[in-house]
Amino acid sequence: MKILSIGELLMRLTVPDNLKFTQANEFRLNIGGSEANVAMILAQLGWDASVLSALPNNDLGDRVLQELHRFKVDTAHIARIGERVGLYFLEEGSSIRSSRIIYDRGHASINDLTPEHIDWDAVFEGVTHLHWSGITPALSLNAAMVCQEAVDRAYDLGVSISCDLHFRKNLWAYGKKPIEVISPLLEKSATVLGDPSTIQSLTGLEMESKKITAIESVDQLLPDYRKLMDRFPSIKGVSMLLRTIQSASHHNLKAVLVTDNEAFEAATIKVDNIKDRIGGGDAYMAGLLYGLNHYKAKQDGLKFALAISALKHTISGDYFTGKAEEVEQIMNATQLGKIIR
Repeated sequence: MKILSIGELLMRLTVPDNLKFTQANEFRLNIGGSEANVAMILAQLGWDASVLSALPNNDLGDRVLQELHRFKVDTAHIARIGERVGLYFLEEGSSIRSSRIIYDRGHASINDLTPEHIDWDAVFEGVTHLHWSGITPALSLNAAMVCQEAVDRAYDLGVSISCDLHFRKNLWAYGKKPIEVISPLLEKSATVLGDPSTIQSLTGLEMESKKITAIESVDQLLPDYRKLMDRFPSIKGVSMLLRTIQSASHHNLKAVLVTDNEAFEAATIKVDNIKDRIGGGDAYMAGLLYGLNHYKAKQDGLKFALAISALKHTISGDYFTGKAEEVEQIMNATQLGKIIR
């Protein structure tokens, strides 16, 4: 498999030692971005991976490329234009104190990227899967046009398409309503990750399960996910990572998947003493794509997705690092956390 991920590349600046922003004297640097995280994870799991994006032609842009090159992600289609790398700042919570994020991504390079900048034939050479997220078309009109062009071309080429329906209300500031932009993209997408609230915000479809305080089973999501699939017949699978937050440091994770005629659940994994929850959803997305392509049984694919997400919560940084064998050890363990000798 060869995946093309389209989206903004970001630098994360984290206050160390669980200090608050107002206590910060220094920050720890990480490189990521939702779509690039998916590409870097799948590259580690054996897929070929490339990223379509833009970065400034300066040392900070070079630093981001270095991170992608660590995992042999193809960066040939990252345009060197514009003046800024998008930033976000993280204050890590602890116990009863929640984590906080401040974004500083205005005027980032990806907003200068247009379809005319891109050699589309070269971009899609050998590609078998395209991944986008709800963040990219929210950034700017240019980013939305690039995303739509990529999805249109992938669909015409018979390339499978997945999306992670993130919703960031404050990003939609360029005059388009989400439903106008997202609906044409979903009409050509096959695998969708999204919670009821996000789906309703981006599509306008009424999601009854949005009213449920804590979703605990696939049966609670089934009618709404079927509604989404009826509205967008190209969608063949809808999934969600269910997260029960006991505290900032302790989450219970569960996974559900609804396909054309089946519904699946993966049993809860309890994650204590979380090291870093950023990127847990991206790991789940990458794990779902890998799992559904690697295992004959969709149930096993879902278990893999849940396991890699849970494992990411124990790893610092924006993305999972490791091998498929490590994930399978979590999938098949009778007792988690034992020393491996």
